Amino acid sequence: MPKLGIVTVLYNSEKVLKEFFESLDRQTFRDFTLYVIDNASPDGSLREAERLSRQVSFPCVTMPQPENWGVAKGNNLGIEAAMNDGCELILLSNNDVVLNDPDTLRIMVDKMTGSDIDILCPKINYYAESNRIWAAGGDYTMLDTCTLHYGRDEIDRGQCEEEKVIRYTPTCFAMIKTSLFRKIGIMDEWYFVYYDDTDFMYRAWKSGAKIVYTPATMLLHNESVCTGKGSPFKHYYLARNQLYFIKKNRNMPVFLTMLLYRTLTFSLLHRWTMEKPLWKAELKGLREGFKASLKYRNTNMLK
Repeated sequence: MPKLGIVTVLYNSEKVLKEFFESLDRQTFRDFTLYVIDNASPDGSLREAERLSRQVSFPCVTMPQPENWGVAKGNNLGIEAAMNDGCELILLSNNDVVLNDPDTLRIMVDKMTGSDIDILCPKINYYAESNRIWAAGGDYTMLDTCTLHYGRDEIDRGQCEEEKVIRYTPTCFAMIKTSLFRKIGIMDEWYFVYYDDTDFMYRAWKSGAKIVYTPATMLLHNESVCTGKGSPFKHYYLARNQLYFIKKNRNMPVFLTMLLYRTLTFSLLHRWTMEKPLWKAELKGLREGFKASLKYRNTNMLK
C-alpha cells in the first residue's frame, strides 16, 4: 500500500478540528500522516490541533507559520513536507470536513493504487443537510472558466451514483498522486485563497491528467467556516483572482471579454445593489487582478 500524506491548512479553524481529527482517527486505513499547517491563526487553532494530535493514534506533524501565507502556500508547505517524507499519495483536505464513512481513505487509496487515476474525489454533501449534495465532481463554464459542482444543492436521491472521469474537483478533499505535482508543479501562491484549486485542476486537466469522481464514499463539508459567506474578504479575492486566472490560462480575447463583462457588471449593477464594504472590496480586487494579469509570470513549479 502506498504511503498517504494528508495536508490541511488552519486559519481560525479551532471549532471544527475536533470532529475532523476524530473522523480521521476512525479510519480503517492507517498508513497516513497528517500535516497541519497553521497560518498564524489568531484563535486557538494551533493549540487545539496540538492537543488533538496527542489524543489520536495516527502521526501528526504540526507546522506553525509566522504569518498568514494563504491557503495556496499553506498547501504547498504541506505538499513538499509530504513528498520529502516519501508519500506517494497526497490528500488535500479542508479541516471543516467530517469523514463519516470509516472506509473513506481505504476506498480512495485502493482505487488509486496501480491505476491510471491521477486525482480522485468522493461525493461531498453539506454538513448541515447530509442528504443535500455540495459537489459530485465538477466542470468549468465555457467563457469565464468559473467552476460548477455537479449536483450542487440537489437533494441526494442517488442521481450521482456513477463513477466517471471529470475535468474539475475542488481541493477541499482531493487525493492526488505525487507524480502529478512533479509533472505540473504545485499551487500558485499569488492567489492566496480562491481560484488556487481552479488553477491547479485546470493545469492538471490540460496536461492530460485523469481526474475521477467516485460515489463509493461520501463525506460532509461545512462550507466557508473560515472565510465567511458574502464577506468583503471573499468578494475581494474572487474578483482579484478571476481576472488573473483567465489571463494566465486562457487567450487574450477571453481575457478582454471577461474584463469588459466584469467592468460593466460592477458599474451598472454591483455598485448600486451591494452594501458599500462589498462593492469597495470587489472594486479593489478588480483593480489588483488587472494589474497582476499584466505582470503574470509562472511561479507554481516545485523548488
